Amino acid sequence: MLWLRHYLAATRTGRLHFYPRGPLILCSLILYALLTKASNDSYLNDTALRLNYGGITNWAHFSTPADVRAQCADGIPLRIAYFTRHTGTLWDWIAVAAHLRVPWTRINPGLFLQYGINASSAARVWRDVGHVMCHMADILIFSDTIPDARPLLQGGCQTPIVLQVTNRFDFDVLPSDLPNYVALLSDVARRPHVWWVSNNPYEEEYMVRRGVKLPPAERRMMLRPVGTCLLPDTPPPTGGEGGSGDAPSAADTATRVALILPPYSRHLENTFIMPWLLRNGLTAHVQVYRQHYGGPAVLARHRGVITVPYQTSVMKMYEGLAAGAVFIIPSPELFATLVRELDLHRMSFCCRELLRDHPDDWPHFMDWYHPDFVSAHVLYDNLKDLKRFLTDHAWSSQLVSEKRRIGTAAMAASRARTLDGFGHLLRAVSQQVCAATTPEQLRARGAVFGAGKSLPSPSPSPSPSPSPSAAADDGGGVPRGGTLPAAGVEGSGGGRSGNWGGEGGEGLA
Repeated sequence: MLWLRHYLAATRTGRLHFYPRGPLILCSLILYALLTKASNDSYLNDTALRLNYGGITNWAHFSTPADVRAQCADGIPLRIAYFTRHTGTLWDWIAVAAHLRVPWTRINPGLFLQYGINASSAARVWRDVGHVMCHMADILIFSDTIPDARPLLQGGCQTPIVLQVTNRFDFDVLPSDLPNYVALLSDVARRPHVWWVSNNPYEEEYMVRRGVKLPPAERRMMLRPVGTCLLPDTPPPTGGEGGSGDAPSAADTATRVALILPPYSRHLENTFIMPWLLRNGLTAHVQVYRQHYGGPAVLARHRGVITVPYQTSVMKMYEGLAAGAVFIIPSPELFATLVRELDLHRMSFCCRELLRDHPDDWPHFMDWYHPDFVSAHVLYDNLKDLKRFLTDHAWSSQLVSEKRRIGTAAMAASRARTLDGFGHLLRAVSQQVCAATTPEQLRARGAVFGAGKSLPSPSPSPSPSPSPSAAADDGGGVPRGGTLPAAGVEGSGGGRSGNWGGEGGEGLA
């Protein structure tokens, strides 16, 4: 303070009069107070740290979550860790995160977890790296395969977790381990910091049928994919006039129908459709692709895409509709007949129990046939209808133009609902994070290791629920929300006979 005394003496004697005396004195006092407080804080913080963390003994398994009080006060988005093995779900999340402008990072569980991880392996992962996984971000989202979240769910991680169910909650879980896993998920449903999102209507129905007790409606919602594909742009074909089998021209591509042959032989495209095309000399109307076909932009260049659904929903459908592709699929009546008459060796389909348990309303659980999307597809009742679509270009091109318009509009509406739903979800979860930021709460959440939480208690298998009352809603991107009004369902031909062998007696049975 010696310089301050010299300053005051100089101003009294008139030797210093550049600035008014009052403001300089005030600034000096503020600076002195800040320096003094900083000095005291050094001592007070040291004491506070001992008070907060002095009781911790297991430092090997300790990691504290970030103190987000400043972010919460300023409205800054919290950090998100997105766990997924699947590129399609990753692309979808990239689009959602960009729209919502949230900071995030991706973790691929396939690099350190096996599919369908069992209870003992999950306990080992929790002991080894549970504190790292639990505090990797302020909000954790597990997509694609929910068993990847098992180490954290089983270990008792208190960081808010979103389970984004996209391909059955029990994917690759062994039957012998399933009772404990179902019991764990039912217990998780009661935890207020665990939120459930399904990306299609079938997932909740499937969980209920297997005895999982779902969380209350305010902590679960259905948010469909937004249909984003981030493959590199594939240049349009540049084949010569008329093209060739290997390099058709752009004009030739537009007149052909695409057929993607799945890599597994037991799909109807391989077991019947391709042989039928060959026998009937229809291959000139079709461009055949293998598994790596270039993405939805390539499909959208064609007059349509012959597809037989093998799942209730796939990313290809959402991506294709968003890009303007039109899918040619069996009518609901024909599809039900095929599932009933063909075994898995001739027609691969994940969910035959769905049509058995819901003979009248199964399309509401299957996005290919859901009222939100079915009017965007070309439906055929038999092979005669399909042949007409392939050979009558003038008629089918007009139909495809209308279907393309319906499909892009339906996907745009679905995408808007999903983005709004994710915004609602992340606001709710962020509020939950921000409400638990006292030093005591942060300290308690930091001690992630507990011997008593390493393994779940064995419990008998819950009996399946006889009622589908808790099954998935038919809605879009809001909890238990409404549906997009759909245009009338059209087929590509007359009649609803469901007769697959409608041409020349060629049947599958």
